[in-house]
Amino acid sequence: MKCPDCSGVMKKHGAFYTCTRCGLSFKPWEVEKANERAQQELKNLELSDPEKAREDKRKKRIKYRNWLEGRQD
Repeated sequence: MKCPDCSGVMKKHGAFYTCTRCGLSFKPWEVEKANERAQQELKNLELSDPEKAREDKRKKRIKYRNWLEGRQD
């Protein structure tokens, strides 16, 4: 299983899965839900215009990075 944040390896520690690279922890159902959501977003992007898909991916990465860093931008 791969980390949805950094694509590192997720290992089970007790009741949680923890990424060996970034230390992010998830409950098993949260990992499955995140993977399903990511797969659906990729399918939706592939169906749209390729240039728009790249721009949308870039915006989502920036939005996620701002959230992760606690910015209010």
